[in-house]
Amino acid sequence: MPAVRESRRQAVLVAAVAVVERDGVRGLTLDAVAAETGMTKPGLLYHFPTREHLLAAVQEHVARTWDDDMADLAGGRPEDVTARARQAAYVRLCAAGTTRAELLLVLESLSEPGAHPPWAAAVERWAPTPAEDADDDEVRAFLARLAADGLWMHEASSGSPLPAGLRRRLVEALEAVPLPDRAACGPPARGAGASPEPRRP
Repeated sequence: MPAVRESRRQAVLVAAVAVVERDGVRGLTLDAVAAETGMTKPGLLYHFPTREHLLAAVQEHVARTWDDDMADLAGGRPEDVTARARQAAYVRLCAAGTTRAELLLVLESLSEPGAHPPWAAAVERWAPTPAEDADDDEVRAFLARLAADGLWMHEASSGSPLPAGLRRRLVEALEAVPLPDRAACGPPARGAGASPEPRRP
């Protein structure tokens, strides 16, 4: 039975993302998700007693999906692959674009002062912020990450995707940014501003 409950819970989260994609974060209500899944509201409340619980779980779900996509592209978890593999995966995933739901959920997660969004923790595992005394190569590598973030935001907000050839050249340029020697392999170093591990719902 626990497996059945988990399957239903995952189905609710997938439906909730669909609601956000269609109606925005404000449209994410218990009634809307119950209607999307075909569940009764009491059945939904069994898994998520409040809208806040549901929204937090949706944030975790989408961040975890991003984390898994990164692992697929990199060929392993961040602690098991090279810095070059992490950087290439990050650039490629950013260049792949995003959904309206992802963009809205990211913005929503950043709107609460003092919060530790699951997105931030996932990103820090793959592309940690360098320390204040980072050397020039580390700064250049971080600049490539920021450029990839900008590419992701451009694709999400411009309303028109970049031409495929231009996107490919941008990806190749960002992947080619030199990495510091000490980051050539092994786990990512934690920067001074690293976020804590994500909380599980």
